[in-house]
Amino acid sequence: MPGLHDITVTASMWASDGQYYLHGHEFDPTGFTYSGFNGLLAPLTPGNGITTPGTFAIILSGTETGPLTVTLELRATPPPSPALDPWDEIVEASLHLPEGDAFLIDAHDHTPFPSLSAYTGTPCRIRAHARGRDNAHDLGIVETPVEEHLIQIWPASTTELTEHKLTDQVGALSH
Repeated sequence: MPGLHDITVTASMWASDGQYYLHGHEFDPTGFTYSGFNGLLAPLTPGNGITTPGTFAIILSGTETGPLTVTLELRATPPPSPALDPWDEIVEASLHLPEGDAFLIDAHDHTPFPSLSAYTGTPCRIRAHARGRDNAHDLGIVETPVEEHLIQIWPASTTELTEHKLTDQVGALSH
């Protein structure tokens, strides 16, 4: 897409109820069930549950309540194939965010990250990586991050959801 530049930002993100979100003005998780859920990344469309492409996404954390470290990579081109060894979970899905502003955001509508508006109105891919979710889950409420996520987003045509790696217990509990 013209005008896109690679941007990487790392920040603390607040998890509430073990999750955070990627969405714009179309966001309604009402009726979401864990049926068919991979345990990390759920592309959703209001009223339809898990769909490809989704119009928003839920990212599941092991941290029930508290901060986790999130790195957001906004990319102009697809990233290389994921390095599997450093991560416990890696899932990739297609989104078609409605035109307008969109953000990687917590349950309190707070984000430390830039707008994703350059990725709205056209299909894109999101790849979510996670490690440390089992440790965070064992603690419940945390004061300092014990869990890390990497979220990569780039323009791409719609394709099926890809589960690159699913090994942690937090994800297994959500299947």
